[in-house]
Amino acid sequence: MSKKENTLYALEAALERILQQQTKRIPSTRKLSVRAVEEEANLGNGSGYYYPEIITKIKKAKINLPSHGESPTKDVSLKLRDRIKKETKIKEKYKQKKNVLKSLVSKMATDHHHFNDALRKANAQIDELEKINTELRNQLADFKRNKIKNIN
Repeated sequence: MSKKENTLYALEAALERILQQQTKRIPSTRKLSVRAVEEEANLGNGSGYYYPEIITKIKKAKINLPSHGESPTKDVSLKLRDRIKKETKIKEKYKQKKNVLKSLVSKMATDHHHFNDALRKANAQIDELEKINTELRNQLADFKRNKIKNIN
């Protein structure tokens, strides 16, 4: 292989690595350009312009890139924003659940207080009725005793 063919092969291999985001010498987030391909191929500045077929491949690849016009950092920031939105939604959902449970606990505490108050009143009334019942039994016993007449 001649030197020209070797250089062309190196440029094509570098372009493929950049398109597959498996670069060796440049960051994979770098924008696709002739200079980026030259640096990835470890060639000098401007050496890619001697190969017009590489330049046309680079231009076609730029058009066909899925993130044309957007940098990969924007994709990352969009992913982070989506993640933050999801986490915020989850956080809001748990806040709502927490508020519902707090109100439920508050209602249960109120009901518990009312039931305890009703129980205390019922126990007080039971005690009072037991005292009245005891007094009435004693009165009945006294009445029956007084009703008894001596036979002698």
